Amino acid sequence: MSLKKYLKGIEEMESWYTFSKETEEILKIMPLVRNGKLLLMGPYGYGKSLYAYLVGRIFFNYRADNMPVAQLMDELSVYDVLFNIDIPSLMKGEEKMEPREIVSAPFKFINEFQRGNYRVYNALLGLFSEGFITIRDMKFETQDYFAVLDANPMDSGSREIPAALLDRITASVNMRSLKGEEMMQMLDYDVELDKVKNYLNEKDMAALWKKVNGIKIPESGKLLLALVHSYFSSCVYGDRAVMDSRHVASLCESCTYRTEPCAMLKEPLGQRWWKDTLRIAKAKAFFESRDSVKIDDIFFAMPYALQHRVRTREKLRSLYPSKEKWVKESVENAKRLLKSVWIPALKGDEKKMEKDRRTLSAIGVEQ
Repeated sequence: MSLKKYLKGIEEMESWYTFSKETEEILKIMPLVRNGKLLLMGPYGYGKSLYAYLVGRIFFNYRADNMPVAQLMDELSVYDVLFNIDIPSLMKGEEKMEPREIVSAPFKFINEFQRGNYRVYNALLGLFSEGFITIRDMKFETQDYFAVLDANPMDSGSREIPAALLDRITASVNMRSLKGEEMMQMLDYDVELDKVKNYLNEKDMAALWKKVNGIKIPESGKLLLALVHSYFSSCVYGDRAVMDSRHVASLCESCTYRTEPCAMLKEPLGQRWWKDTLRIAKAKAFFESRDSVKIDDIFFAMPYALQHRVRTREKLRSLYPSKEKWVKESVENAKRLLKSVWIPALKGDEKKMEKDRRTLSAIGVEQ
């Protein structure tokens, strides 16, 4: 399966959908991530559902009437969302259960993600982390897939999504308001999904995912991830994973690094964001017809892999209009530090080492 056919599918999408300039690139490459989970965030009417339906139609050959969709609501149980129960058998004392299409399908759309409940979230956690759901000693697996989840943070019916589940989401994107010509283009669209042309199917996508997985990662890219992880999470007072968060917060107030990312986080980052950053970077390289990842691909992917995972302190909310802006600014600072401090320090420059000993010493760089 060639990239050319996928790009034809993107052209078809563009004939029905207007991308904002800020989100266009990430939305075009994300379906190339095997087992990727893309969370779209924004108010109603911002094109989240339309994007999902177009991906399902163009790349997986679903029709409007058989699209694997689960719409979450607080009152719905796991059985309502993910399973079908044979009621006549149940009345006879026999429990027969089958998974709904959303469980095993190669494309999944979870609508109103912010309206779930903890039972549904726990089931999705198993599906997203292990690739299967276990219920009543029965195990239901999924094949490789791409999933779109949408959420409206301003919805009054929103619930807090568990951090463990958010950590299993590959990337998140804040949808943007359309402007000028973009808005005029959107007004011209009247989408009837079954009139949208299909270009690929699940086998084609599986072949593309295999090719993307084969994209090479340079050792410098892995070192970069370690440095940025340290930049966000390392603490000069010890391992934050075993330190009380309130004690750390008090230490941050007088710390030399109190203006850096480490002081803005309630807790240190886990390491799943590394893998997801690299998976997005591989998809970007493949989309651009390259066989290896560049450092710029990794920097591009970082904000999308990070922003839904970081849990920030209250003080940051008064300093920045959004968590997204802070994450992007922090990644840009890391990009600057890489050239001006980290690389020279790794080459033996003692003065540069002193400028950011916190980050560098955490990955084993000492003078």
